[in-house]
Amino acid sequence: GTFAGAMSNYLRHACVAAVFGQTLFAHGAVDARTAGYVPDDSTRFCLPAAPQAGRMVDSVSEWVDALNGLLERGLADHAARPEWDAERATRGGEVLLALQNRDAMWGRSIVSNSYADGGCITTESAARVREAALADAEARADPSAFAAVASDPLDAGVAAWLLR
Repeated sequence: GTFAGAMSNYLRHACVAAVFGQTLFAHGAVDARTAGYVPDDSTRFCLPAAPQAGRMVDSVSEWVDALNGLLERGLADHAARPEWDAERATRGGEVLLALQNRDAMWGRSIVSNSYADGGCITTESAARVREAALADAEARADPSAFAAVASDPLDAGVAAWLLR
């Protein structure tokens, strides 16, 4: 397969995250699960039985650089191996497919985690629903359960990390 077209052109020029001045831009929620987390290049696009490998970084700038480096390496891997292998087990750039999927990322997707699926996100009721969904997802050890988890927009720990 070729690596051409509008989407591939967009991805070659895209960033997973970017900082402009004092503002961080990311598609999804920066929360206690995603802040500082960088998936390993070997991350698969699958329903994992346990969280896949990754690492934590200390600063926002290191995190942004690491995520954007992951994007570059994933695109290069896809260009080198654009098709599924003979067993249909893996393909190049699979980490990028995983990066946008809450299940594959075990609830740590900077692309698809969100603060809400509607409603007011800062009420006590929303906090109770959020906490119950996270407790359920962690107790079940089921990556699909993270689809019901919304991120906490008032998390003081995340705010402190962002301000370091």
